[in-house]
Amino acid sequence: MKAVIVVLLSVMIAVPAFAQAPANGTYKSTDLGGVMLMGRYSESWFPTNLSVNNTLNEQSWDGSTLGGQWHWYCPWIASAPVLLSNTVNGSGNGSKTWRVTYTGGTCWLDGSGPWAGGDAFYTASISVWVAIVTEHYTNFVEDGTVRTHSAQAMFDGYNEDCMALTISNTAKVGDTDSELLPADYPHFWNWIGCSDIGTAGPGEWGDVHSITFTIQSCETVATQQKSWGAVKSLYRK
Repeated sequence: MKAVIVVLLSVMIAVPAFAQAPANGTYKSTDLGGVMLMGRYSESWFPTNLSVNNTLNEQSWDGSTLGGQWHWYCPWIASAPVLLSNTVNGSGNGSKTWRVTYTGGTCWLDGSGPWAGGDAFYTASISVWVAIVTEHYTNFVEDGTVRTHSAQAMFDGYNEDCMALTISNTAKVGDTDSELLPADYPHFWNWIGCSDIGTAGPGEWGDVHSITFTIQSCETVATQQKSWGAVKSLYRK
């Protein structure tokens, strides 16, 4: 007599479905003749400006609402900024230019924006974020700072890095050394846990202009059910 025992194990794992990747294209902010909103930023200091662990928070601004169209948050300074040039003279007049490298962070896009593809919203993990920061000094006092940013990111649920961001003009407006964060600027964030830490600071804030946002060759990652099974048979005479 032969006894046959068959064991069949099957696990069905559903992969989340995504409607459609954001539309490929180059989107410019309104000051460059495009339809993408300009924005505002804050950067928390831990504990001073241009120091490791400073955390960036940038949001679109339509004149009354922050973050309605886009939001980039939680990239933080990963290593000490590199001084590229220093023209400050003996009278304390001139400028300093730094290269600042950030790590981590997330991009969020409203799904009804100009890149609309079918999802209610899109999120992307930032893989590269670099800023060139130029501080202007008069009599050894910093009296103006401008930044340019370049970034790359990968949309969640879609293929590898297909988003590029260039911000050609980010101008500092104020900092907590001299005033309180205004209510219509983004809150300060802490890189630990990517958390909103409110308005106390310390930190700085400013305006985000001249944005060029590119989505290229972005495709949906294949989504299908995956099954795993094993069959064991024991034959015994």
